[in-house]
Amino acid sequence: MKHASKVIWLLLVMALVAAACGDDSTTTTTAASTTTAAPVTTQAATTTAAPVSSVQEIRIGLLFPYTGSFGFLGTEQANGVKLVLEAANTTGGIAGVPIIIIEADSQSDPAIGATEAQRLIDQDHVDIIIGSYSSGISASASPVAERNGVIFWEVGAVADNLSQQGYKYYLRTVGNAASYGAANLDFVENFVAPQMGIAPEDVRIAIVNENGAFGTSVGDGIENQAAARGYDVVIRESYDDRSPDMTPVVLRVKNAAPDVLFIVPLPASTKLFWEAAREQDFNVLAVVGSAGFGSSSFPDTFGAAGVEGAMDVEAPSIAFMDTTGLQADVSTVFQQYLAQYQAEYGRPCLVHCGDGMGSAYVLVSDVLPRAITEFDSVDADSIRAAADATDIPVGGTLQGFGVKFAAVGEPNAGDNTRAFSVIMQWRDGNLVTVWPASLAVMEPTFPLPPWSER
Repeated sequence: MKHASKVIWLLLVMALVAAACGDDSTTTTTAASTTTAAPVTTQAATTTAAPVSSVQEIRIGLLFPYTGSFGFLGTEQANGVKLVLEAANTTGGIAGVPIIIIEADSQSDPAIGATEAQRLIDQDHVDIIIGSYSSGISASASPVAERNGVIFWEVGAVADNLSQQGYKYYLRTVGNAASYGAANLDFVENFVAPQMGIAPEDVRIAIVNENGAFGTSVGDGIENQAAARGYDVVIRESYDDRSPDMTPVVLRVKNAAPDVLFIVPLPASTKLFWEAAREQDFNVLAVVGSAGFGSSSFPDTFGAAGVEGAMDVEAPSIAFMDTTGLQADVSTVFQQYLAQYQAEYGRPCLVHCGDGMGSAYVLVSDVLPRAITEFDSVDADSIRAAADATDIPVGGTLQGFGVKFAAVGEPNAGDNTRAFSVIMQWRDGNLVTVWPASLAVMEPTFPLPPWSER
């Protein structure tokens, strides 16, 4: 399958308005323009004149799985990124510098992802690669960027080891696999155990994960953190995501009689697991998944009643989270982006779209403006230096968390140390944030309805 690459030139056509006594009219025109298309509320957004920098353009490659088994969610992430980049161009680019977007399809294949990363660098001369949805694809493509001296800006892959390679040019805004484990077990301690009227150590926990980079990292994180807390993991099951039938896994987990199941699937096995759980009448008090559990295709496949009460741990489903803690300017941008996404794609922006939007917003509103205005460059060293100075408090991003990147030489270099994951729950066909309380729009329902009641 041949790759498809397209170069999207999105240059702002600006009208220069002059008047003899034009102070008021010029101010009004500028204000109106800013209000109409003001998604980026930083110095970059307010600089709509000719570039003040010697930088003439910023070439950004989007490396996502547009096709293949990850295609639906990968495309959602990419669409979130593109919306923000295009919005930045409509307000004059970054400090007056336009963004050129080049898209590449990893086809849900790590090897193709690495090849496409090299092509973006060699043929399209990108300054930054944004990707990649998948931990496996990130693991194969990020070394390509590193050895070529190009920033790899990760918006969705969470495996812990991605930031443990000693790389200088790897930056990740979303929480890592350890943040999934922390959210899951905090939820057990502060919600599940009190609801059951028992100590957290007495809650029977099952962990099921696909055996690739993503599932293994998240599963290990849950198991290791559970052991450190003295929690009771009654079974840990790993499986090959290519398996056509999840029934054997479901039966083994059912026989272990857990109270809570933490499952770390990929999109394809999400469907297979849920089908097998229904067929085998496998009921637990709570199921917390990820990946396909956070996709709008989940209720589309099983119906709203079929997924009612199922939970998901990831970054927030931004269309259904409490935004009262967001900074005022961020909240304004947030609402504009959500409305635009809904209008363009006919569905709300949930987890993976939110990963793309939230991460790209940090890049265009904070990191790139600093690279241009302070270093007059968008080479990798300038962008990394600009990222080192990023210091966004909680509430300063579209996803609710803050941003502070771990410095080169630190453990998890390039990770966002202020990122966290949340618990969401399917309620009447919507994926709503239910934990922690600071971002929740509803309280969690408990227990999960048995199959006989769905």
